[in-house]
Amino acid sequence: METLFVILMIILFLLLMAFVFSTALLTPLIGKKNFLFVIALGFVVGVIGGAFFIAPVYDDLPDMARAVYMSTSNQPETITLNISTDSDVNKAIEDVRKIPGVKSVESGAITVKTTGISNEWKSNLEARVTNANTNITSGKVISADTMTVQLKPGSDPTTVIKELKNWMVLISGIDVRYSVVQVKVVVDASKVDEVVEQLPHEEVVVTEINGPVEKDIQNLKNILPHQNNIILFCGFLGVLVGLIGMFIDTITRSLHSILDRLRHKRG
Repeated sequence: METLFVILMIILFLLLMAFVFSTALLTPLIGKKNFLFVIALGFVVGVIGGAFFIAPVYDDLPDMARAVYMSTSNQPETITLNISTDSDVNKAIEDVRKIPGVKSVESGAITVKTTGISNEWKSNLEARVTNANTNITSGKVISADTMTVQLKPGSDPTTVIKELKNWMVLISGIDVRYSVVQVKVVVDASKVDEVVEQLPHEEVVVTEINGPVEKDIQNLKNILPHQNNIILFCGFLGVLVGLIGMFIDTITRSLHSILDRLRHKRG
């Protein structure tokens, strides 16, 4: 949300509070009905203002905080991407590596979707998968048609998946339907949004962003009250403003009296 828009929303809410205050000023305290009217008016106007003006700003608070954290943090963030091996993985990685703000790009695990893997072949594949390619460090069958393969840093995922596919068909008759490479991109915290915008989105999918900034944002989300509580708070704030407007004369006289007593004590 743009800063100007946030300021405008807050000003509009303050104008509503000013309306409640001025209405209370014009309502003489001559009976119980006026008192209840001011309370009802303050609450209703406060809730409406909270729902339409404060809630949208409140929803964008984590994003606004993220922008502040990113601009002040010197710790890198990690963007996790998925790249289908049907595309040119190496080219996609090189394109990402050239984006300003990117510190490093490393391919990690490959998720492989296969034809059915029986229980008999599960342990066999996990034990022997490193034979498919020297850059494979381990493998795990996570379901009857899915396997994950861990790679050494700097490995060529295109070559690995090609040799893995040939190896699996040769020894077990299990075919690879498709596969996805997980790529870790380390970037400057202040450049995360710019890097995400410049990613070749037709080739990569952003699955996760991790780092100190994201942890701070998550901690902020955990301590922020629910939006409905904020709207109710605005309603009670409207009631408080209305009561202040009704009793402003009494409040002013009391403050003057307290100030006079303080002056006398000092004198």
